[in-house]
Amino acid sequence: MSAQLLGAIVIAAIVIVVMIKQINRITDKLDTDEDNAVQPPRLYANFASLVQDKIRSIRIDIESKKDDVKFVLLEEVNISEALEKLSDMIRRLVFFETMIGMKNGAKNTETQLFEILNELDVFITERIQNGETLADETREELASSYEQLKNSYMIESM
Repeated sequence: MSAQLLGAIVIAAIVIVVMIKQINRITDKLDTDEDNAVQPPRLYANFASLVQDKIRSIRIDIESKKDDVKFVLLEEVNISEALEKLSDMIRRLVFFETMIGMKNGAKNTETQLFEILNELDVFITERIQNGETLADETREELASSYEQLKNSYMIESM
């Protein structure tokens, strides 16, 4: 079991590093293009909104009494603490949509987004049944969503 956990952690770290490099690459490109100066904050705000939606869907699954939900807490996990942790992540993500959050600076914003994404990954891995698999799926889903957002902003700038 520990070898599988170590493997999952290594894979998670690789995916996170790739996402950070993509965010940095985009930020660098946007910073050099004066016409796109407003895009990083909008891009991050929209991405933060997508992450919030994902966290809300996880929360709904956890609170659901149905048997066919995707995200189910491990039996030993306290449901109220888990829900509070998810709510805290959502509250922190809302900040990116505010005017103050949009003026936060690209590097600082990237760091904060990375921290929240990492917390979400750890939360799923450690507290959800089939956590490693679901964490991988969530990472891939969010990475794909980010790529779609990034591409739509690049198209808008042309």
